[in-house]
Amino acid sequence: MSRAPELHLEIDRTSDVALPVQIIRGIRAAVAGGRLTPGDRLPSARALAASLGTARGTVDSAYAQLATEGYVVQRPRSGTVIDPDLPATALARPPAPVPRPRARRRPIRLDLRPGGGGDSPSTDPQFRAAWRRALDLPPGPPDPLGEHRLREAIAEHLRTMRGMVVDAAEVVVTAGSRDGLALVLAATGVTRVAVEDPGFPGLRRALRGVEAVPVPVDELGLSPHGLARAVHPGDAGVGRAIAEDWPAAALVTPNHQFPYGTAMPVGRRVELCGTAADAGVLLLEDDYDSEARYLGPAVPPLFDSAPGGGVVHLGTFSTVLTSAVGTGYLVARGRAGDRIRAARENLGPAVSPLLQTAVAEYLTSGGLRRRITRGRARLRAAEPVAAEYAGLPGLVRRGRDLVIETDESGARNAHRRLAAHGIVVGDLASGWSGEAGRHGLVVARSAAAPERLREALALIAESLGEGAGTPGRVRWADPGPVTG
Repeated sequence: MSRAPELHLEIDRTSDVALPVQIIRGIRAAVAGGRLTPGDRLPSARALAASLGTARGTVDSAYAQLATEGYVVQRPRSGTVIDPDLPATALARPPAPVPRPRARRRPIRLDLRPGGGGDSPSTDPQFRAAWRRALDLPPGPPDPLGEHRLREAIAEHLRTMRGMVVDAAEVVVTAGSRDGLALVLAATGVTRVAVEDPGFPGLRRALRGVEAVPVPVDELGLSPHGLARAVHPGDAGVGRAIAEDWPAAALVTPNHQFPYGTAMPVGRRVELCGTAADAGVLLLEDDYDSEARYLGPAVPPLFDSAPGGGVVHLGTFSTVLTSAVGTGYLVARGRAGDRIRAARENLGPAVSPLLQTAVAEYLTSGGLRRRITRGRARLRAAEPVAAEYAGLPGLVRRGRDLVIETDESGARNAHRRLAAHGIVVGDLASGWSGEAGRHGLVVARSAAAPERLREALALIAESLGEGAGTPGRVRWADPGPVTG
C-alpha cells in the first residue's frame, strides 16, 4: 500500500494567482523538494479542500491538471498518487533559497482594534489571587463539558450581566468563540452558514470548510427575507419546518451590529427567529461586545427569543480578559444542545481544568464584574474625547467603537500614519464579505485612556487632512452619541 505523507500546502487568497494554480505549484514543489516521492498517495479532493477551506472543485481541477502533466495518476478506489514512474528530472531538488532578512516591524504600542480586551489580566491583583486559590484547590476528574464550578459561575454571570436565566447544565466551556463555533458546526453537520454583510469579521474568519453566504444587513439588522433566500434559493424550502437536521446556520450579532453599534429591535428579533425556525436555520448568536454597554437597560440576548432551542449563544472572555486567557462558553438547549454536548464529551475538555478553576474563582470573587466596571468607566471617559472630534468628516459615534468613514486612499493613509507611531485600529472594509461597501477606520475607544485615544484621533485627523478623499455617504443615519 502506498504511504500518505502529510501534505502541507499554503494558499494566499489575496494573490492574483488562481487557487488551483497555487495548489498545483505547491504539489510540484513538494515533489521537487523530496517531500512527496513516487507512489505517495495524496489526500482525497474532499479532504484537501476541507483542510484548505476551498471548494472541492478547486482541488479536482488542480489534480486533473497534474494528471495531464504526468505528476499524478488517478485510479478507481486507489485515489490520487504521485506517478510511480515519474522521471528523475522531475525529482531534482532545487537549491536551497537564500534567506532574506525580515523586515523590521514597529512594535504595537497601542491596540485600538475592536474586539480586544484592553490591558492584560496579569496586572490585575484579583486575577493573580484567583490563580493562587486555584492552585490550592484539589483537582478532580476533568469534565469534558467544563468544570462544574466554572459552568455555575458563567450561569450566574449571564444572569447578573445579561439577564439570562440558564442552567449550568446548558453551559459548555470552550476555548473561545472560534472554538465554540467549530464545535457547533462539527456537532450539527451544518455546511452552509449565512453571515451578516457587513458584519463583525471575528468569527467569520473562522468559517473554514463550510460555505459562507453573505446576507444583507439593513438598519434593523440581518434581513429575515435575505436569510430565507440564502438558505433556500428560489424560496423552495421556506415555510417547511426541518424536523431532523439543519440545512444551514446563521451567524448573527444582534446586540452590536458591526460597524455602527446598532442593536436589533424586538420586532426584528421575533421575525428573524420565526423565519429561521420555518427554514430550519440554527441561529448562532455572537455576543462579542455586550459588556461594553454602560447606559440604559441591557439589550436582551436573541437566545431569550427562541426558548425552544433555535439559538446557540456564543460568548467569550477575550473581550474583557484579552485573548491570552483563551476561555469562552456557549449556551444551547434542545436538539442542538444535546448534539453539542455529545460532541464535546467525545472530544474532551477544551481548556485546562486549572485555568477553568482560576477563571471560576475570578468570576465568583467579583473580580470580572469589577474589571467590566472599570472598562465601562473608560468608555464614559472617552466620550468627551470623541466629542472633541465630532466635526471629523465621516465620524459615527455609537457604542464601544468609533467609525470614521473615508475613501480607500484616505483609510490607507491613516493606517500608515498610525502604524508609524505604533498604533493599530480596525479596518472598516473588513466588515464586508466580498467587495468592500465602505472604507475607513474602526476605533475601540474604551481600549485606552483618554489621552492615548486623543493622540490616535489627532493622528487620524492629520492624516485625513493630507489628501484623503471625501468619505462615502454613511450607510444609515448617524445614531448620535453613545447611549448604551
